[in-house]
Amino acid sequence: MKPALLARIGTLKARLIGSAVVLGLLLMAGLGLTHHLLAGHLIAQEDSRIDALAADMQTRLADIVMHDQARLAAEAGALRRLGGLGYIEVRDAAGRVLVADGGPAVLGAPHANLRAALAAGRSRHDFRIALRSADASASVGVLRASASLVRLEAALATLTTSMLLLGVLILSLHVLLTRWVLGGVLDGVTAIETRAIALRRAEVVNPLPVVGDDALARLTRAFNQMVQALDERVMALRKSESRFHAIADFTFGVEAWFGPQGRLIWVNRSIERVTGHSPLDCLLSENLAGMLVHEKDRKIFATRAQEALAGASGENFEVRLLRRDGGVVWVSLNWQPIYDEAGVCLGVRVSADDIQSRKEAELKLLDTVTALRREQGLRDYYLTRSEEERSRLEALLDLIKLGVLFVDRDGRAQHANRMLKLIWGMALDENLSGMRDSVLIERTAALRADEDGYRERMTQILATRLPTEPMDILLRDGRIIREQSALVPSATPGRFLGRVWIYEDVTAERRAAEALVQMAERDPLTNLYNRRRFHEELERMIADASRRHTQLGLLLFDLDGFKPVNDRHGHQAGDQVLMKLAREVGAVVRRNEIFFRLGGDEFGVLAPDTDEQAITGLARRIGERVSGMNFEFDGERAYVTVSTGIGIYPVHASTGEALLGAADAAMYAAKNDGKNAFRMYQRRHGT
Repeated sequence: MKPALLARIGTLKARLIGSAVVLGLLLMAGLGLTHHLLAGHLIAQEDSRIDALAADMQTRLADIVMHDQARLAAEAGALRRLGGLGYIEVRDAAGRVLVADGGPAVLGAPHANLRAALAAGRSRHDFRIALRSADASASVGVLRASASLVRLEAALATLTTSMLLLGVLILSLHVLLTRWVLGGVLDGVTAIETRAIALRRAEVVNPLPVVGDDALARLTRAFNQMVQALDERVMALRKSESRFHAIADFTFGVEAWFGPQGRLIWVNRSIERVTGHSPLDCLLSENLAGMLVHEKDRKIFATRAQEALAGASGENFEVRLLRRDGGVVWVSLNWQPIYDEAGVCLGVRVSADDIQSRKEAELKLLDTVTALRREQGLRDYYLTRSEEERSRLEALLDLIKLGVLFVDRDGRAQHANRMLKLIWGMALDENLSGMRDSVLIERTAALRADEDGYRERMTQILATRLPTEPMDILLRDGRIIREQSALVPSATPGRFLGRVWIYEDVTAERRAAEALVQMAERDPLTNLYNRRRFHEELERMIADASRRHTQLGLLLFDLDGFKPVNDRHGHQAGDQVLMKLAREVGAVVRRNEIFFRLGGDEFGVLAPDTDEQAITGLARRIGERVSGMNFEFDGERAYVTVSTGIGIYPVHASTGEALLGAADAAMYAAKNDGKNAFRMYQRRHGT
């Protein structure tokens, strides 16, 4: 009730003050609008005067421009003085100045109207009039003039000053009238607000004097009645509280009241008998659970406390409390939420009964039962040990990432772990015990890519008593399963219990290895083989050509015009050129020929089993394909060509390095001969 009253008082004051402020703003807005309209009227009036003067000039000067220059000068001077112009100038149709009257002036560009001149910050209005013949059929000249705006600006300044003074006067009167009208109301509202705040703090509040019978007087009277009613209720509550304490303080068990946030509000004196801590100690404690609850019970106590604060009831919750002297006492807690008449939760009532004697008897009985159970447990231990070991082994096998299958000497499955079923697509709850190994092979046949080869190998393995080496099995879905087996020896020397099969999914491992090879041998931009793979293939093909007495051709080429594209349009443009070249040249290279990116814009092709005619044909096709490529970057077209050098083993070189040097020398010869060409290595090129 009190916060609502304070809110209403604050809203009333805000509305009164806000209304006064809005009224003041409206008055100022009205003055501003009046100023705007008056200023516009002055400007429009001056603009109309200048328009009328311009029309008069057209009428009086147009017919005498070409006939009577003396009269023209007299008329122009008269019009300048009559119209209050600072300068007037008349030119004929050819642009010659006929008359210039008034002070020296440099006329600027004419303004569209007077407002445009004022907006430009000019102190004069320059305008221009086209002089036409009486029948308006031809232009006879141009009149240019400059009208001073000093008087208009002075009038506007006087108007602004007057409106400002009037605004100050009106605002002052508004403030005085508002203060006079609202002063009494605001003073009364402030007095009510001050006493309402004091009442909220439980301070003594005297009634306010009531004068008259207006709205403020009625509000004051209602406030006094509310204060009186609250005083009466407080007195009644104090009497009820005294009776409550008289009963609760002398209850034998511990009684306590916790607020909705878990803070202790009240506890009776029995707490001191049970724990040695006084009620005041408990009320002042910042961590009551830490002071009273045994550390081993604090976690479960905190959980139950949260349940109680959430509105749940509880009973017979046994917990250990710490005594002030360091001892421990067992108590049984019962609690239930407390609600007022409106159904609002006031907190939790907690009752605690001392059960220390009963607990000591229970602990002695528990010790006796524990001793009996220990004897029984020793007998059961040896009976269950083997089964527990088996369960642990099965749990371990289900956790590892390998598929494991145990078969006995007769080839029947004894145990299959979870991973084995996942690898071979079996139901996890399927029991494979007793199933023959031949049946398992048949069930998984559809998964293997090379079933015939696998069955032939399994026939050889099952016919022997030897372990097997790891073998990779390719499945139809692309997975690679590594299989390995070993014999399981028995306690009797020379005998075996069966065979254990191990299956591992190595798909990710193999793919990672292939990716590493790809990264090591491929250029990441063009996906062509890199320089490292080039040297390996060069040495291999040299050895192969030497053994088979065939020729090996090497093309080396780099791009002409690539650097300007890269420098002018950036590396992304250069990358696009290189990637497109890789695609285009890759389409020209035959299947037995290998295309390499050696670095930057340098490329190479190894062509086995070739001759001079075939290798030059390949060079010509590459040059034509590259020359036909075109690009557009930033709105500009770009082209590149290639300069190619050709070397043939063993015609031009006897080793891989020498062949590379011969092709490189031929490539630079092609560049020196004008680029966009290919050259076969000649001795004169050098190495």
